[in-house]
Amino acid sequence: MLEKKGFKIAIGILAGLVVGAITVIAAIYILILVIFFGGPPKVTKGIEKYEQTMKENTTREYGKARTEFLTFPNKVPESAFEQESKPVFYNSFQDTWDDPTYEVYLKCQYSDEDYQSEIERLSQSSQTYTKYDDREKKLIYDNSDRFAHPVYIAIDHNDYSYEYAMDLGDNSIAYIYVAYKTSEKSLKKIPKEYLPTDYEESLTLENGGYSNYLDEKSTAYNIYQPPMYKGHSVSYGLKSYNKVELENAFAGISGLLVFPKDISSVKDGYFKYSRDDDSGYVTLEAEYSEDDYKAEEARLKDKEISYTTFDADTYEYPAYVLFDGEEVTNFEDPSESTNKVFEYALMDSQNNRISYVLLINPTARDLRENDKYLAVDRSIYQ
Repeated sequence: MLEKKGFKIAIGILAGLVVGAITVIAAIYILILVIFFGGPPKVTKGIEKYEQTMKENTTREYGKARTEFLTFPNKVPESAFEQESKPVFYNSFQDTWDDPTYEVYLKCQYSDEDYQSEIERLSQSSQTYTKYDDREKKLIYDNSDRFAHPVYIAIDHNDYSYEYAMDLGDNSIAYIYVAYKTSEKSLKKIPKEYLPTDYEESLTLENGGYSNYLDEKSTAYNIYQPPMYKGHSVSYGLKSYNKVELENAFAGISGLLVFPKDISSVKDGYFKYSRDDDSGYVTLEAEYSEDDYKAEEARLKDKEISYTTFDADTYEYPAYVLFDGEEVTNFEDPSESTNKVFEYALMDSQNNRISYVLLINPTARDLRENDKYLAVDRSIYQ
């Protein structure tokens, strides 16, 4: 009797241990799913939820939605609700680790007037990369056999994503955005006939990556990605100074660590920016109060902030130098081009004035226009 009772107790303990182990494993599995896959997708259906859902989509923190939904309308006009075919809206968002997973689908049939207005909007939609570069990128119109109907493309297999508006005819337009849905089977709502013929092939690891749009051989496109620099642009005046925009303009070449983040404490001065295909410069003259001058000098002295070296001999004024002609490789350029970079701050302590200088592959014209900021020995710029 005692043996049977002991046996039952042992079985009970063993069963409890097994159940406990399964529970722990399940909890760990769920935790991993939440961390790496963000839990189950958040799915929203119904046109009445369109505006609120799109507001959430466009205001997510950076990286959670890698698009501005330029092809999608801000709101669905009343005429779309008066047609025989009613609006359809589907939104699936999954906060997957590092990369968001999206499927967004809107289909509307419009009145003649609203349809023409929408086609005109899509035809004229554009993005400007930076205030220091007036180039525009537009939606690409594609009427080839790759799509079943004409499309206006914002993203074409870049960063494992697509975004486009498809003109279905009969005053109907379908709006599509997918991210990290690399197989047709993974799509829950978007009709297969609305996808490009090379959908899965274009979203492979080899063809669908983040930087593929920079490859001249690739057909990838992303209206939201800054284009490779081509052309010429110039900006003058203190009101034009914007550190973030300058960092964008020289991305991969210089972070402009010598330059101040803002110039709200500058009493007087001058700013000029110029950029060509292979060269460019930024000069900022800034007059400060005595206290603000000392604070700015302290920032430049701090090697953990500005990474500069003090140089009392090379220039007309003592200088804090970040680059003195080093060849800097631009890793954002597929060809990994190198650029000769000069970046320094000239310290005029008598007048509480600092001249910040950045020169990229300076041309003879660049040197002439910035003569007063140059080293005593001009040969270092050759």
